[in-house]
Amino acid sequence: MAATVAVADDQQSFAALDRYIEQARQDWQIPGAAIGVIRNGEVIYVKGFGEREAGKAARVDEHSLFQIGSLTKAFTAAAVGLLVDEGKLAWDDPVVKHLPTFMVADPWLTRNITVRDLIAHRTGLEGGTHVMKPGDPARRMKEVSTMTSNIPFRSSVLYSNSMYDVAGQVIAAVSGMSWDDFIAQRLLAPLQLRESSPDVVAARIWDSKYLAPSMYGQAPAIRASIDNAPQANVTMPHWLTKDGNKPLPWQILLPGGGGASGSMVSNLHDLLTWTRFNMGDGRTANGTPLLREQTLRELHTAQIFVDRPSSASSEITWRTVRQAVPGNDAVSYRPAYALGWFVNTYRGYRYINHGGALLGAMSTIAFLPERQLAVVVLTNSYGTGGRGLFNPAVTLRVVDEFLGVEPRNWSADLRRTFDAYDPMAKQDRERQLQSARPKKQPPSLPLASYGGEYESEAFGKVEVVRSGDRLALRLPGVFEWPLEHWHRDTFRMHVTSGGVELMDFLATFQVDPLGRITSFDPGWVLFGGAMKPVKKN
Repeated sequence: MAATVAVADDQQSFAALDRYIEQARQDWQIPGAAIGVIRNGEVIYVKGFGEREAGKAARVDEHSLFQIGSLTKAFTAAAVGLLVDEGKLAWDDPVVKHLPTFMVADPWLTRNITVRDLIAHRTGLEGGTHVMKPGDPARRMKEVSTMTSNIPFRSSVLYSNSMYDVAGQVIAAVSGMSWDDFIAQRLLAPLQLRESSPDVVAARIWDSKYLAPSMYGQAPAIRASIDNAPQANVTMPHWLTKDGNKPLPWQILLPGGGGASGSMVSNLHDLLTWTRFNMGDGRTANGTPLLREQTLRELHTAQIFVDRPSSASSEITWRTVRQAVPGNDAVSYRPAYALGWFVNTYRGYRYINHGGALLGAMSTIAFLPERQLAVVVLTNSYGTGGRGLFNPAVTLRVVDEFLGVEPRNWSADLRRTFDAYDPMAKQDRERQLQSARPKKQPPSLPLASYGGEYESEAFGKVEVVRSGDRLALRLPGVFEWPLEHWHRDTFRMHVTSGGVELMDFLATFQVDPLGRITSFDPGWVLFGGAMKPVKKN
């Protein structure tokens, strides 16, 4: 009788979840999503919602593939854990012990950064130019060598994809195989994650002409569609425009087996298996030991506190939780980063989670170990507002449902917080931008005079070229973005991918009294600041 009642209760909960998720999907304008729930070691809910590509008939299901971005970090941390268990390295070994080529700008930091520091985001070093341009592990290491501290060493979390890619090179140096081969052979194979791949190239889904060479790069074919991968159950990433969601190409993060920060491809089916493993004792589904239980617990143990949110999405989410659940922070689990996972508190329980984002795709895993409850959410658009808030709207509702508390409309709560957090999103940004524009004055130089190569130590070289009656910023083989004249020596840079405009920035040339250009600042932090003209021989 008790079992029958429990099943009936579950079915009622599932039906309520179906309705809530579908309404939230429409409200946040998400083309497609896949959601799964684990309770007491069993997968109890698996469902796809919506379309793999906006406007196409193909539906999302548990086998639909997504690029999962920074969910990759937990795999990288677990890979280090395997090597720790084998005695081949220790968490607190200096990186240079295993990777003698490792170097940052400060020699003291070079000597003292440990493997634990890399994967706990506590080096105080950030980086970020890799999302703009193609690279490989060797080039990444060269870029890292110029990095300087943003915050003091081990003072707080400073999220760094670059340091995770260094961790991938440590794995390669210690194991004798590339990071992607290690992930495939030592984690994906024993866990039977047969539909997952270390990166988009290894997945062998796409002809290269349909792949963007970097996160903000341009695919050679410009546009891509599920029709270009007819043999694969893939979802397209999307960018929400005023005309609806537009598909974007999949992106290569770091070729050559080095995308340890965020290059993996997976689906709901495999990520539920991966999450169950993380909630277990270090054994695979068939009982074979993979990680020592102590090592697995270390991956989920706070290493350094979070003093500021790692993203706007995180800030909005936890601000909303504080408003809706009074006293949520009055417990022992202060926001922190573990090893490949964030640690926080939700309704008095330890809340272990991580998100992932590549351009136009969002992913989330969250679990409460003490309640043996977990949620996986995958989507193929950031949705309304561009912050990926559909994911926490679903995650928090699912957790409430199975904690037995009164479920909230987290979707509405998050939207209210977002509207207050980013009032520009509620208004016509273009109108505001135009109203703040100074009275237009012509460029101080002929357009051709702005052309040429510019470079910085942080980014390398880019080229400004004349394109009709406009300028354009070009990185050959990666992108060419229009520079629309705005005011005197300031130009509006339009960032595009797949024929879709993603965002824009005001780029500025500095011109000295003699009419010589002294610097060019693209206006986007990912370029690393102002660039100097390359002197011609």
